[in-house]
Amino acid sequence: MKRLILCLMLLLLSTQSLAAVKQEKAPSSVEERRIRSAIEEQYNQIQKDGDHLKVKQMQLKTLQLEVDKKLVQMNNLRQELLKLLNRKQDEEGKRVVELGKIYEKMNSMKAADLIKGLNPRLAIELLGTMNKKNAGKILDNLDRKTATKLSTGFTQLPVDRVPSY
Repeated sequence: MKRLILCLMLLLLSTQSLAAVKQEKAPSSVEERRIRSAIEEQYNQIQKDGDHLKVKQMQLKTLQLEVDKKLVQMNNLRQELLKLLNRKQDEEGKRVVELGKIYEKMNSMKAADLIKGLNPRLAIELLGTMNKKNAGKILDNLDRKTATKLSTGFTQLPVDRVPSY
């Protein structure tokens, strides 16, 4: 930024100097011609640098726009993924409730045997969806270690937990 300001100031001074030089009479000495030539070279270099900076600024703006577009696209995709994840979790929750109803209708010994082989988190959630009397019968038919583990897990299950399997 400082370089840009410096270039612009030099460009302004050179423009003014060049205009003043052009208004003057033709150079009378070799020294004046050399000075005028050096001023013109500096002026041309400053113009090239200014043009180069403009091109770079345009490139940066273009890149910034592309990055902004990509960010918007990524945020949109993220929102879509969150919606899909929520829908998946809702479906899983419904299926857990349905499975809980199926287990409730089973013989408590058979249900206990099946629950023993399930993922502990799923087993806890299944028991949580059941009628408490039926869940108690199933826990009663489990071995002590498994029943204790599931009971402890049930007390630690967050109220607003969304199932994830």
